Amino acid sequence: MNKNHLLAVIAIVLVAAGCSDQKFTKTKSGLEYKIIKGSGDKEIKYGNTVKFRAYSYYNDSLMPTPYDSLPQFMEIDSLRLPPDYVTIFKSAKSGDSIVTRIPVDTIMKMNPNLPDFAKKGSFIGYRFKVLDVLTDKAQAQTMQMETMASMRKIDSIQTESQKGVDDKTLQDYLAKNNINAIRTEKGTYVEIQEPGTGPKVDTGKAVSVDYRGMTLEGKVFDQSYDSTGKSVNPFSFVIGERGAIDGWPDGLVYFHEGGKGRLFIPSYLAYGTRGAGGDIAPNTPLVFDVSVLDVFPREEYEKNMEARQKMMQQMQQMQQMQHGGGGQPQQAPGQ
Repeated sequence: MNKNHLLAVIAIVLVAAGCSDQKFTKTKSGLEYKIIKGSGDKEIKYGNTVKFRAYSYYNDSLMPTPYDSLPQFMEIDSLRLPPDYVTIFKSAKSGDSIVTRIPVDTIMKMNPNLPDFAKKGSFIGYRFKVLDVLTDKAQAQTMQMETMASMRKIDSIQTESQKGVDDKTLQDYLAKNNINAIRTEKGTYVEIQEPGTGPKVDTGKAVSVDYRGMTLEGKVFDQSYDSTGKSVNPFSFVIGERGAIDGWPDGLVYFHEGGKGRLFIPSYLAYGTRGAGGDIAPNTPLVFDVSVLDVFPREEYEKNMEARQKMMQQMQQMQQMQHGGGGQPQQAPGQ
């Protein structure tokens, strides 16, 4: 259910003095960048943490977020950043501004599901203002936790103001489409098409669910079915534990095994003020068709997850042996 977001889709405002006069350097991946020198003198080295602010833009249009005023933190580490970004940041110092951009045409080759406003021939990029370079990991973690606390506070304020808006949006949608749904205490609307006859979905139990996620406009952004409608990747998690957006457990507890229906989820119980990827904008209510395939004990779920993890590890080991051992299995010590 979690959707990965492209680092290159965060964009920036090109407003610095002299910014338009300096040419961009293009990397092999298609990312373009330039570094506008500031007055700082701290070099950015591998393993350092960069404290920065980022501002979003598409072409010349600013795309503000509630978090623009907050500093962010990023460790210069090849395991956390694409190689291009490691190289770019290591070329800068504290006080510098790093401006990057990438053509929409290039992004579309990697991810065709971009927002409707993103047109070919345009650019998406972002600008970092490097505030400081931190060498003390403990200090960096403390400062990052302070920023995260501030972000949660902003999220809370945004959520409270959004609740009424989302509820009216969902009520209007249900009325317009003559949908009979139950409203939960938290705010999810549940349409029960078939309640199911098996065990009840409940806190502490695991569920396996087939689903199709859509916007209210009907655009499908995620599903467990293939193009023929066959179930290929049902989603499993434990009710009451993190693993799904909040609207799922809030609505699924109205079903038994074998149940079918729809969940109409307000944005604050979905992906909130940040959205997810190109298909889910901030503050977007969502619709999920759901079919409860199985309700089973948590212990069984944990065993299944352990078995799956072991299988993945074995596959990785086999791949490593094939690539690192010339395709021949490596003999264990003592054999």
